[in-house]
Amino acid sequence: MIGRTSAVTMTDRSAGDFAADSDIACELEMGTDVSGDDSAEAELDHFLDHLDEIDRDQRYFERYGTEHRHASPMEPGELAVPLVFELGNIRSLLANWAFVQSAMSIDDPDRLILDYTRRMMGSLLFNPSPGALEIIGLGGGSLAKYCHRYLPDTSIIAVEIDPDVIAVREQFFVPPESDRFEIVCDDGAEFVRRDIRSCDILLVDGFDKDGQPAQLCSSKFYRDCHSRLKPGGILVVNLCDDHWKHTSILSRIRECFECTIDLPMKIGMNRIIFAFRDGRLPSDLTALLRTAGDLDRIHPISFSLLANEILDAIQSLEGRPVNGIESGFHEPQSLSIASLWLAD
Repeated sequence: MIGRTSAVTMTDRSAGDFAADSDIACELEMGTDVSGDDSAEAELDHFLDHLDEIDRDQRYFERYGTEHRHASPMEPGELAVPLVFELGNIRSLLANWAFVQSAMSIDDPDRLILDYTRRMMGSLLFNPSPGALEIIGLGGGSLAKYCHRYLPDTSIIAVEIDPDVIAVREQFFVPPESDRFEIVCDDGAEFVRRDIRSCDILLVDGFDKDGQPAQLCSSKFYRDCHSRLKPGGILVVNLCDDHWKHTSILSRIRECFECTIDLPMKIGMNRIIFAFRDGRLPSDLTALLRTAGDLDRIHPISFSLLANEILDAIQSLEGRPVNGIESGFHEPQSLSIASLWLAD
């Protein structure tokens, strides 16, 4: 069992009979994975069930801030460094008892096993070969590892504010830095504001022990993101918090980006936002589907299924045939899509 500790690595392989429950950290919500197999999905489900049982009272208190049985607030510094937890073939990075930052298959460390990370890679439908991609929030490196492996011609920068998170990178098989892969220890908002470079895709997946930091969801931050993107650039934001907080964040994003696509998860609190610098989606939907098919031949996740979700949603919401998309995205708007992607 994991206790409240600042130890970097804990392993628990003894709890095979823990029962399932619903209080699972939001980053770990998962749909049916057609790119994996039944055993891999069962392994992740077992991991989530077991993790949720560990010190449940404390996890509840830290997440919701209300009294629950015998739980009490952690003392400052009690969980001062990232906690790496391992069960079977799954290794995870915990921010605190309430939230899990990353999860990795030890046998296949580059695989995206979490549904929200697969959805964030949906930006490749609009730019399958970005020249420069940046990630705010390294965590266990899931997005960085995937992009490093499957986008060999892309320059990648990962920005992480916590040096202790960077210090455990080897435990998550994050590749060494090179001429095309850089890890920067900095506040993500300050980096976006100060750094003079630009990028084609900007993935924002930054969290601390309290959830989404205020500086990573401010109007100023989203304006800086818009300025940082190259023409045709895409901002992708993972929102993971109480749904009532999403409305104000989405309003800030839409102040800076005229066209957004909103992908709420079917289960859990994650919500993936695609925001387009140029204010409109591509008009050639046949090309979009063709791109999805090309990506499916290279990547282990289903881009065709996501592309068809987007097209179906456009038809149902706009009442137009799919080849009428061009006129539907001239004005500021957002497309909300129910989460049904069966493809981390």
